[in-house]
Amino acid sequence: MIFYSLSVLVAVISGLFLAYDKLSRPFFILMLVGILLCLVLAFKSYERSFMLSFVPDALGVSSVSYSQEESWGFGPGGNEAGIRVYVLPDHISEDIARHGIDFFDNMRPNERQTNRGWRGRYRQWQTTPLAESALWKKNRETGRFVIYDYVCRYGFCIDIDQDVIDQATEIVNSKGSYYAYGRIGMIVVSPENNMVLYLYNG
Repeated sequence: MIFYSLSVLVAVISGLFLAYDKLSRPFFILMLVGILLCLVLAFKSYERSFMLSFVPDALGVSSVSYSQEESWGFGPGGNEAGIRVYVLPDHISEDIARHGIDFFDNMRPNERQTNRGWRGRYRQWQTTPLAESALWKKNRETGRFVIYDYVCRYGFCIDIDQDVIDQATEIVNSKGSYYAYGRIGMIVVSPENNMVLYLYNG
């Protein structure tokens, strides 16, 4: 995929050099603006598809309502922290409310999982409130799970909207939602709030 994208980019740049001498300046500028717009739209489409790939297909999410993420470096020595909020469709929330944990235990497999690698695949779904684990423990001062304690676990942190923090904190510390850990990060599904949270650190 990356090789194909680079090949397309090289072809586009080569075409621009050829067109520069053969086209009128106004038409060349118009064409350049059109190409840049197409590149931006293509990137946005890829970004949206990438973000959605972290959520199981059975949850039917199609939009991201909030995202705050940051990375420091790349590869084995890099670090990252983030939170995403997805909109859970009404009919899925109703289905989860009817079936409870059985909904998650019997979810259909993701389509094209091979292309997604580990993304969108989770294990051992459980009900909230969260249970303490090696990955996340209750805050000693509050006796509750604190979102920043998980997201900023490795000392690299981000600024998250306070409303998002408050709602996410209430969800993970209360009954009525479902969660699971993946290879990287964790997912929390709140049918009552029509919301899916994805939190990660690294």
